Amino acid sequence: MSSSQRNTFKKSERLCSRTLTNSLFQGDNHTVASYPIRAIFLPVGKDKQKGVSILISVPKKRFHDAIDRNRVKRQIREAYRKNKHALIEQVNQSGKGLLIAFVYVSAEIEPTEHIEKRMIRLLDKISAEL
Repeated sequence: MSSSQRNTFKKSERLCSRTLTNSLFQGDNHTVASYPIRAIFLPVGKDKQKGVSILISVPKKRFHDAIDRNRVKRQIREAYRKNKHALIEQVNQSGKGLLIAFVYVSAEIEPTEHIEKRMIRLLDKISAEL
C-alpha cells in the first residue's frame, strides 16, 4: 500500500479555519444528501486550501448527550477515512481544493454499516458534481 493510499485522517484534513468555515456556509456552496447525512461542499482555489478538508456536525438539538454526538461523529469520520481516496485523487488532479461539511440529520443513531454505505453514496455524488 503506497503512502497516498493509507487510511489515515490527519490534522491537515480537518477544517479548522474560521474564515474557510464561514465561506463554506455562506456563499456559492453545493449540497447533496443521502439520509442520514447531508454534505455541504465548496470547491476553492489552490491558494486558499489544498486538498480536501472536512468538518463534521451533529446537532445538539437532536442528541442532547455528548456521548451520543461523539459516537455519531466517530462513525462519520471512520466512514470518510475508509472511502475518501477516489475523491481526494480527483480533487488533486483538478488542481483545486475542496471544503466539505458533513451534517447528521437523523434523530437516531444509525448502524455503522448504514452510515458507511451512505457516505460512499455521498462521496460519489460530490465527485459527480465537481
